[in-house]
Amino acid sequence: MKNFIALSFLVLFSLSFSVTAFSQGFVHVDGKNIVDGNGDNFLIRGIGTGNWMIQEGYMMQTEDVAGTQHEFRKKLEETIGETRTEEFYDAWLENHFRKIDVDSMAAWGFNTVRVAMHYKWFTPPIEEETVQGEITWKDKGFTMIDNLLSWCADNQMYLILDLHGAPGGQGGNAAISDYDDTKPSLWENDLNKDKTVALWRKLAERYADSPWIGGYDLINEINWTFPEGNNSQIRDLYGRITDTIRAVDSNHIIFIEGNSWANDFSGLTPAWDDNMAYSFHKYWNYNDVNALKWITDFREEHNRPIWLGETGENSNTWFANLAALSESNNIGWSWWPVKKSGINNVLKVETNADYTQMVEMWKGNGSMTADETYNAVMTFADKHKFENCNIQYDVIDALIRQPHTTETKPFKSHTTSQKIFAVDYDLGRNNYAYFDTDTANYHLNTGEFKAWNQGWEYRNDGVDIEKCDDSEATNGYSVGWVSGGEWLQYTINSEAHASYKLKLRTASENIASMHIEVDGKLASETFDLPSTGGWATYSTKTINNIILPEGEVKVKLVFDGGAVNLTYFSFIEPAEISDVPFELFNANTPKIDNEIYINLSKSITSTENNIDRNEFELKVNDVVVAISDLFLNDENDQQIIVKVDQDLFYNDEIKLSYQGTSVKSGVQNLSAFSEVLVNNEFQKHYEIPGKVEAEDFMVNNGFELEDCTDTGGGKNTSYAADGDYLDYLLYVPEAGMFEIEFRVATSMSAEILIQNSSEGEMVNNEIVSFGSTGGWQSWQTKTISLELPAGKVVLRLYSQAGEHNLNWISLKPATVTGIEDQMHESKLKVYPNPTSDILKVDFETYSVKQISLFNMGGKQVMSQSSTEERVWIDVNKYPAGTYLLQISGEEVNETLKVLIVR
Repeated sequence: MKNFIALSFLVLFSLSFSVTAFSQGFVHVDGKNIVDGNGDNFLIRGIGTGNWMIQEGYMMQTEDVAGTQHEFRKKLEETIGETRTEEFYDAWLENHFRKIDVDSMAAWGFNTVRVAMHYKWFTPPIEEETVQGEITWKDKGFTMIDNLLSWCADNQMYLILDLHGAPGGQGGNAAISDYDDTKPSLWENDLNKDKTVALWRKLAERYADSPWIGGYDLINEINWTFPEGNNSQIRDLYGRITDTIRAVDSNHIIFIEGNSWANDFSGLTPAWDDNMAYSFHKYWNYNDVNALKWITDFREEHNRPIWLGETGENSNTWFANLAALSESNNIGWSWWPVKKSGINNVLKVETNADYTQMVEMWKGNGSMTADETYNAVMTFADKHKFENCNIQYDVIDALIRQPHTTETKPFKSHTTSQKIFAVDYDLGRNNYAYFDTDTANYHLNTGEFKAWNQGWEYRNDGVDIEKCDDSEATNGYSVGWVSGGEWLQYTINSEAHASYKLKLRTASENIASMHIEVDGKLASETFDLPSTGGWATYSTKTINNIILPEGEVKVKLVFDGGAVNLTYFSFIEPAEISDVPFELFNANTPKIDNEIYINLSKSITSTENNIDRNEFELKVNDVVVAISDLFLNDENDQQIIVKVDQDLFYNDEIKLSYQGTSVKSGVQNLSAFSEVLVNNEFQKHYEIPGKVEAEDFMVNNGFELEDCTDTGGGKNTSYAADGDYLDYLLYVPEAGMFEIEFRVATSMSAEILIQNSSEGEMVNNEIVSFGSTGGWQSWQTKTISLELPAGKVVLRLYSQAGEHNLNWISLKPATVTGIEDQMHESKLKVYPNPTSDILKVDFETYSVKQISLFNMGGKQVMSQSSTEERVWIDVNKYPAGTYLLQISGEEVNETLKVLIVR
């Protein structure tokens, strides 16, 4: 029923003038920051109400047949009639978001609710107004916001009003705003604009004095191409809304979203209100240091706060990384949505089978009666009650705790006296609580969707989980789709320091292998898991002699190879540790250092001085190699490390033998072993002279790969940011000076600091600078000289300034071998070099030059600009050592080594 709403003084008083709430003050803009009523920085950690007041097809699971709310409602009315459809919507709005939801969000650590509003709950469409141009109001929407605001106030949470569906619809992506392309959009009819302005006036009048209103998000995700070819219509409408709000409310932040799903702010600057912030959205792209640079630069340029007003729909890894990145840049966030049928929300709704049947009927598959359809949608509405949802504690942990720590915590309480279900591994980040090779969806960067999860059940990590009905024992789920190297960690309370038998319940069509680690130490050899004849045919495998300390332990199940489904494991029959043989588990190498790690089954009680290295024999490619040193690992009392003086490589066959009595665990001697094959885990190296493709890095910190159009094709690294680096493992047969060529492309000036490993540390070597090559795929070769030590060397290319693309590097011995020789090749005259007091630099021209001096730690110790033909540099205050003199300008761009002596 349409009517004008009479405001109740009692309601306003209870909402706005609570003494406790009012003392909190208003969240507001302060320069580039959002601050609370006390002036303290305030980071929004919000949750979006999603499907509550505006239904989107993908959340209703009807995107193929009814992508918008009006289409869904029409289908439902055609199926069950208008009266029953109205009953469904009453139940939907009543059930979907309630006080218990807000109470829970507050308890879990969220401080803000962003409510996605559909204008139709507040005012009818312009086509349904009795008198054209008249604006009538509905109680329904205002009452829902009144209630929501009171629930937020009770929890000292802020409420941000988000006009998600504006009159007429604000975007061509219809599902977002319930746009009906048979009717004029928001931008195609002034009456829709007038209604939007009037709605914000009504809301601002009602909530002007409420301190728990966090702000007004004027229009969500506009996505419209305007005939003017710019955003002037958006700016005009935003101006009108701002004016009408400020006529009645000067307290609350106005949040501005841009075009193109919020992120195009062209024409929407400068800010036109003192208490205004900009809201951007982010989905399905990388979370590296570059990811937010565009918007932090925008903040600096316009001196306005920014807010990540909507994001989500990805994995826990993506969630934790983005929340951490945002908060480290002083950017608050709001996640979308709070609940739906899926694992990547705070609350998971279990879809009832008859609702799925109804959706299939709408697609033309099968039939249902009106009564059956009515029962299906009413059950679906009931399923959205908080108490009927599954709480996704892993998602909550990824958003609230994991952005601030790499520490893990138990997902559930486990002891050695109970079955431990495989899906109940610890909470935490990838590579800390578990390791999985597929972790997130980055399809806006990669151009293709890659599922981070194959099973889509139970948890939202990369770990693949599916439903399981093993008759022996199950919690309904199993871990599957494992790959070699993936692992799961469990925090377990061990009731005794003992040797246990480990039972593993698995199913597989093939033989798989795995091993066990306890508190970071090897606890078993690699063992096989048998083929059981099928992925749902489970059998039990028992492994003997797994030693667990008493108390809290972290047990890691490591999948070494093959595919297997795992439903549970348990520790049984504790026995005396003295019954466990003292023997070799395995031996392996590190990535680079010329060492062998010998992993034993029990703690070593012998001291280093008492262990006779002559009892060990090491063969490399069937040639005996002398052991130069042997020591115990201070952090792993089950490991011996042996060192050799010669270089060991990734393609070597390495064998280890032991025969003796000097290695002991208590009174037990280490059992002898002969020519055991060492697991060779050395990183592949590239021998110099030679060429190395950019994508053949050992470590990539921050770069992305893209297709390369340079000769030879392949990939190039891209999107370099300051602080990003690439590591390459080289083998340098003989120390000396080398000429290194860089194949680069860029549209700007850029600078790379070259570092190399030396005695376990990274040291600065040279700086290579280059200007624009004419484009990101316009390739040029830049050549410099640098000195490298002999042996295995990590070469680090550290992006120090500007962006660049890299296709390859090539190294060969240089003809220049010393400081004096580099002077002969330079266009500059730098003398005396070495020097003890004054360094003179002669130039060929009077053009502007920037002159900088860096120590070998990379710190700039001097910088000056000059137009003179000769520059004198006083070096008396600098310690003796080698320095890098960098000179850049229009006609010169060189980096030279200089030596200061004392």
